[in-house]
Amino acid sequence: MNLPRLTALLTAITLVSAAPAVANGPCSTNALAGNWMFATGIGRQALEGFPPDKDITAIGTFHLARDGYASGRFDVTVQDTVFIPHVEFWGEMVVHSNCTGNITFMTGVGTGRTDSIVVVNRDEILIMSQDPANLWTAQARRICRSRTCLDGN
Repeated sequence: MNLPRLTALLTAITLVSAAPAVANGPCSTNALAGNWMFATGIGRQALEGFPPDKDITAIGTFHLARDGYASGRFDVTVQDTVFIPHVEFWGEMVVHSNCTGNITFMTGVGTGRTDSIVVVNRDEILIMSQDPANLWTAQARRICRSRTCLDGN
């Protein structure tokens, strides 16, 4: 086989094998399905009954299903006030083809909100609260994408 034919063959094989990855790029809930961890930066919470002017942080894990359903739990610390472990949450993540989207969720303590997201790649998501009264940013990283994680185990 001559060099031009070999180059053409290798190029064709590369393009064909890359097509599914491009078609199901990093910017879809299907591509992001699996288990994730997240950590917030220092934020503020302006909820009724919440201590005013106190910094708050949280860290946790969640499972993202292929259809966008998300559920998990987190620990939260309020400056000089309280530590609350294992707060459950559930909701839905929507991911657009331009790698932006949102996650809307409710927590086990009765609060809910919608956060903006930016997909950095298949293993990292940046998050920011859309609520001006509740200042948050967070970074999420994938911790598992095996078949068992994709199926919710």
